[in-house]
Amino acid sequence: MNKNRLIITPIALAVLLMASCVFARDAKLNSLISLFNTPPQPHLLYPISDKIVLTGKDSLEFRWWNDFSGVGHFIFKIYKGYNMYASDLLYKQDLPPDASSIKIKSELFKDEQVYTWSLVMVSSGGQKSDKGFSSFKIIKK
Repeated sequence: MNKNRLIITPIALAVLLMASCVFARDAKLNSLISLFNTPPQPHLLYPISDKIVLTGKDSLEFRWWNDFSGVGHFIFKIYKGYNMYASDLLYKQDLPPDASSIKIKSELFKDEQVYTWSLVMVSSGGQKSDKGFSSFKIIKK
């Protein structure tokens, strides 16, 4: 009976070692796969309301939730009106992966005008998320 235990123990060790190698390989593979997966749509925090009062303010701060670990950078855009056409693009900037806000000078915005801002998250593997976007009307009076 003791002889069987001695034979089983090395076999059991070999199986455990092989299984741990497979799990370690799979963990590395999963981290590589995440580089090529499409990141989630950004969650916008502000502005997301209909009207934004800029009376007496020198800038408007745009904020979003940044909790995705595979961010390479963000693409931030502001459009005039509700449509996101290239002809209506007023402002565009690539932002670093740790960004969660950007301040834009209020000079860019006109009173009673509607604007739409959009944010795209780009993974470190180059995959783009769906756009997060929101429209708002500026009040400067």
